[in-house]
Amino acid sequence: MSTDQFSSTAPPDDVLRSLDEPLFALDGAGTTVFVNDRGADLLEADRAALTGEPLLGRLSDRLGSYVQDKLDQAIAAGEETGFETYADPLGSWIRVTAFPFRDGLTVRVREYAEQTGALAPSAVTEGVDGIAVLDDGEFVHVDRDYASAFGFDSDDLVGHDWRRLYDDATTARIETEVLPAVAQRGRWQGELVGESRDGESVEQAVTVSEVADGRVVWTGREITSRKQYGRELAQQRTRIRALFDKSPDGIVVHDADGNVLDANDTECETLGIDREELLSKNVAEFEVGYDREDLKAMWAEMDEGEVLKVEGEHRRSDGEVFPVEIWVNKVIVDGTEQYIALDRDITDRKTRERELRRTREFIEKAQETASIGGWEVDVRDDTLRWTDEVYRIHGVTPDTDVSVTDSFGFYHPDDRQEMAEAFERLQSEGESFDRELRIQTTSEQTRWIRAVGEPQFDGDDTVVGALGIFQDVTERKEREQELRETKERLDLAVEGANLGIWDWNLETDAVTFNDRWATMLGLSPNEIEPHLDSWEERVHPDDMAHVEASLTAHLEGEAELYDCEHRMRTADGDWKWIRDVGRVVERDADGTPVRAVGIHLDIDQRKQYEETLEQTREELRQIIDLVPDLIFAKEEEGVYLLANETTADAYGLTPEAVEGKTEREIIPNADESADFRKDDRQVIESGEPLEIPQEELTRADGETRLLRTTKIPYTVAGSDTNAVLGYARDITDLKSYEQRLEEQRDNLKILNQIVRHDIRNNLNIVLGYAEYLEAHVDEAGAEYLDPVLNAAREAVDITTSAREVTELLLQAETERTPTNLRHVLQHRIDDAQAGDHNALITTVGGVSNASVLADDMLGSVFRNLLQNAILHNDADVPEIRVSTTGSEDRVRVFIADNGPGIPDERKEKIFDEGERGIDSEGTGLGLYLVRTLVNRYEGNVWVEDNERGGATFVVELPRADGGTGA
Repeated sequence: MSTDQFSSTAPPDDVLRSLDEPLFALDGAGTTVFVNDRGADLLEADRAALTGEPLLGRLSDRLGSYVQDKLDQAIAAGEETGFETYADPLGSWIRVTAFPFRDGLTVRVREYAEQTGALAPSAVTEGVDGIAVLDDGEFVHVDRDYASAFGFDSDDLVGHDWRRLYDDATTARIETEVLPAVAQRGRWQGELVGESRDGESVEQAVTVSEVADGRVVWTGREITSRKQYGRELAQQRTRIRALFDKSPDGIVVHDADGNVLDANDTECETLGIDREELLSKNVAEFEVGYDREDLKAMWAEMDEGEVLKVEGEHRRSDGEVFPVEIWVNKVIVDGTEQYIALDRDITDRKTRERELRRTREFIEKAQETASIGGWEVDVRDDTLRWTDEVYRIHGVTPDTDVSVTDSFGFYHPDDRQEMAEAFERLQSEGESFDRELRIQTTSEQTRWIRAVGEPQFDGDDTVVGALGIFQDVTERKEREQELRETKERLDLAVEGANLGIWDWNLETDAVTFNDRWATMLGLSPNEIEPHLDSWEERVHPDDMAHVEASLTAHLEGEAELYDCEHRMRTADGDWKWIRDVGRVVERDADGTPVRAVGIHLDIDQRKQYEETLEQTREELRQIIDLVPDLIFAKEEEGVYLLANETTADAYGLTPEAVEGKTEREIIPNADESADFRKDDRQVIESGEPLEIPQEELTRADGETRLLRTTKIPYTVAGSDTNAVLGYARDITDLKSYEQRLEEQRDNLKILNQIVRHDIRNNLNIVLGYAEYLEAHVDEAGAEYLDPVLNAAREAVDITTSAREVTELLLQAETERTPTNLRHVLQHRIDDAQAGDHNALITTVGGVSNASVLADDMLGSVFRNLLQNAILHNDADVPEIRVSTTGSEDRVRVFIADNGPGIPDERKEKIFDEGERGIDSEGTGLGLYLVRTLVNRYEGNVWVEDNERGGATFVVELPRADGGTGA
């Protein structure tokens, strides 16, 4: 091993074997020449079996391939190396240090999983364990790390008594506690405080072990900076925790899934749950105003630092549900999303508005780093030497050539001049320096460092050099910045809560008020005398008795808090509502209150809101009473909670006389009362609404009315009482109308039968005989027979239209089903062609095979349109062209004739009921029937002009086949 690392007196094998950390020695080929007990344990092998075996492969399997690569490089270069890495097989962080000797390498492994617990990788480099071996109280071996912790070189300590490093008190402790423990048990571990060369305290975590030949091995790790920072951090945490737990509002810290990470005492007391149980719960278990997925979605949408204000409902351990107002703040802690939720109970009507001002607490979890290196400058030859740690902090390798001038170039441009001036004064005036400045590493990272320099003098007191330390304090600086920001946020939270603060000395009645206490009343702080009178003279006289009673109850220990709402006079003479909350914080030996502190909260707007709410309730009652239908609410036992005037009038009472009474007390008909109660219980027990199409109610005057009633379950606000809310409409007159309508439908059915059977049969007989006579009359007789035939045919068509219209009127709402368009349309084309041989009906491009949404009366649409195109055609040969087009969801049918066409002003009217065409002798029902049916199919029908001067009727129908038909 190099003399830079160890003293000239090398430790014997038994000393090395006793070291409480793995130690290996291997030759240039990577073969094991030495391994101590801890090293064998680490590799899970016997020491003897490892000796002479290749070591690097075993280390790679156990610690990861990165370790083998680094050690290969160290052997090849013959240079000392040290690095930290995460060993996957071990599941922990380790530090490996390698020292070249002759043609081999000595390797030390520190398992950080044992030493640092959950510290992050950047926090495990606080210091390196130093090793010293004592024989009869004198150092016989001291490595560089152990010596440098005290400001010495190794050779400075070898041969000296260990007491050189400790004051009298620590020496006495070592002699009476440490050495006897080592002699008795062979080992002692603990913390000791030594003295460095310059007299500074050096705190160390120390392990003292006795080896076989009576020598004692000391391993020490410097923890000075960590201990100091730990004390400061512990004090800060204590203060923050006290503020956190004593907050008057509940505070919960949870993660993105709602798991509770922390909660203050107030939250535990409010929910009636102890802290241990609450930390095992999810927010969704006591926040019942939202379900769990809604909560997670709400949190996920928040940005870091965003404050979300919502209202929810919490459930106490006894099942009571109460409303809360919640402020949620999203923060990032160690890269993890966390949420700080501050909640306030707003159950009391007097605390519903502007009562909650969130008090934020941020619990800082910092990890300590004390990465320290050393530097030395010889001003005579302008040379600079850095330890490996200084190189690492700068982000450069130890073989990098860095001059004094180069070193200043690393400093941040804003700090470079300050460092240059400090170093100049050290050279010219011998002035030491201790600065915390920024540097910029080679990877362009900005880091905070602490640079300490001490001048070195020759015999003539001339500065010939400088020695110093170089410490990376970036994480400490970042934590300090976070603490400052946390304090600023807390200050902003208090300021944002708009609180007036008072501090009352009950012995002298002197009171200290903050500025907000005064400005809340429109006064300037210098207008307020620091005395109790300043408060008493401004309290409303009508409120003073209530205020004094509340205050006395607290001062005498009958109430935990003084909490009172009262009015105070403002600067302009108006009255403002204030919530005054306070607590005795100090009593004398006899228990007499000595000091109390409290807050004033402006609740004037909330009070105005409550007054408005009460007025709104009264107006709502007036509206309910004006509703002509019965509106009522009843609880489980049938007691009326609400009855509007219509409900009360049915029983011959006033709403006031009904409310608070049971059904049995006000409903004349006992059977009706029992039926109503049965329905109410069904709704409450099932939790489902109930529709009652028809039920009877006997009024107070004996008249029986029919009601259509809806009943729904609900929970009475502010309680767990289950109730039913009802809405009933008098349908007596409606039922009478429906009965008359049914009678008319029956009469219409009879008329339809007469038209379809009796009249149509007689017309068919007339038509049959007339057609027979066509072949038996002469030309003169045909002149008279043709009008008969035409009239008979038209009469038959009229009865067909009448039948279809009647069926349409009698038909209830029918369901549309997929109907093949080609089949229906082609059938009607064939019928029309057969009925009039003189007409010419052609299809253009074929008829679409699409399915449309219609019913069995679709054929009537096309029959009437084709008949209309033939009968109202003035051409010698009526020519009808039928074509279809389609889109993804619609089909259009075009029926174009060569007749006289239809004027624009009549194109809409011809579809009206009873509307006839020009010179038409028809009933006007055909086209009316067409539009009625097409509308039923959710389609459309219209008429257009065509190129032949005639009319084109367009029918558009919805497809049922998704656009797959041709």
